[in-house]
Amino acid sequence: MKRIKTDHPDAKEIFINALNDNQVIAYPTDTIYGLGTAMDNDEGIKRINLMKMREQPMSIALGSFSIIKNQIIVNENVMFKIEEILKDGSTCIAPYNPGSLNDKIAKDGRIGFRIPNHDYLKAVLNEYQRPITTTSINKTGSEPLYNPDDIEEQFGDKIDLLIDEGEIKNNPSKIFIFENNEIKKIR
Repeated sequence: MKRIKTDHPDAKEIFINALNDNQVIAYPTDTIYGLGTAMDNDEGIKRINLMKMREQPMSIALGSFSIIKNQIIVNENVMFKIEEILKDGSTCIAPYNPGSLNDKIAKDGRIGFRIPNHDYLKAVLNEYQRPITTTSINKTGSEPLYNPDDIEEQFGDKIDLLIDEGEIKNNPSKIFIFENNEIKKIR
């Protein structure tokens, strides 16, 4: 496992290269540390599910809603509401066109997605221009890990890269689900 700080001069390029190489990465977000890989990296998704001791679903992180806007199946009014909700870093779950995103991380024809409000991660995502998977770094049923030393101790032999920004412990993102062109807050 490689570990670098977010303020390292090559931190953004190292993250993007790791995504292009289909690596599994622990990275800082505006809420907690995320665990992810390129959205189309089926082997990486399998590794993450094994680490978490569970199977799908898994959300995706985006630099911009425009990256997946055309794959989401909602009416124009709901689309506007999704764009507003995404502004505060919340997660939206909505139906999508089958086969347009990775079905291995979706559930019941719906995908979760968010635009994190974290400067470093936004810079990475804006340059990468594709979705990455995002889930908390923990075994299912356990507390997420907030400290990079704990992440390295528990998962260092299972991840390829740890982007270190010190301890991060904020509230998890709010989650909204869109069904039948209606919105419901579930967290």
